[in-house]
Amino acid sequence: MKIFMTFNPHIENLSQRNLMINFRKSLQKYYRKTLGSRYYKHKDRQYQIGVFQEVGSRDFKQPHLHIIIDLPLNKVKELHHFLSNDLKNIYPSLTTDCQIIKSGKYDEQNVYAYCLKEGQSITTNSDLYLPITDFN
Repeated sequence: MKIFMTFNPHIENLSQRNLMINFRKSLQKYYRKTLGSRYYKHKDRQYQIGVFQEVGSRDFKQPHLHIIIDLPLNKVKELHHFLSNDLKNIYPSLTTDCQIIKSGKYDEQNVYAYCLKEGQSITTNSDLYLPITDFN
């Protein structure tokens, strides 16, 4: 099932690179917890994901992430809760949203169109496979 998540730290002029690095570490911590310490060897068990970076409006440059991820319905709350809690340790003002993308053809197209409007690069699960070396 495709899920649409948003993570917004609400910090002006936040480094997009740092936000992406912190999200990647959080996701890898989740995989380490659920798949074991050699989670990076289980690429077939990691979820298909697309991470879209958005800067926000011209007036308020608040970088945030939109994520489209394909995962089983029974794992949605677990993953969203884990990522939210881990990122809130870094960004206390973080707000999140999690929605199921309805199975209609236009619903999925609209979500992708919304995510692509910024024209930023897209990070996929193949970009996230490398193991974490720093678990601070």
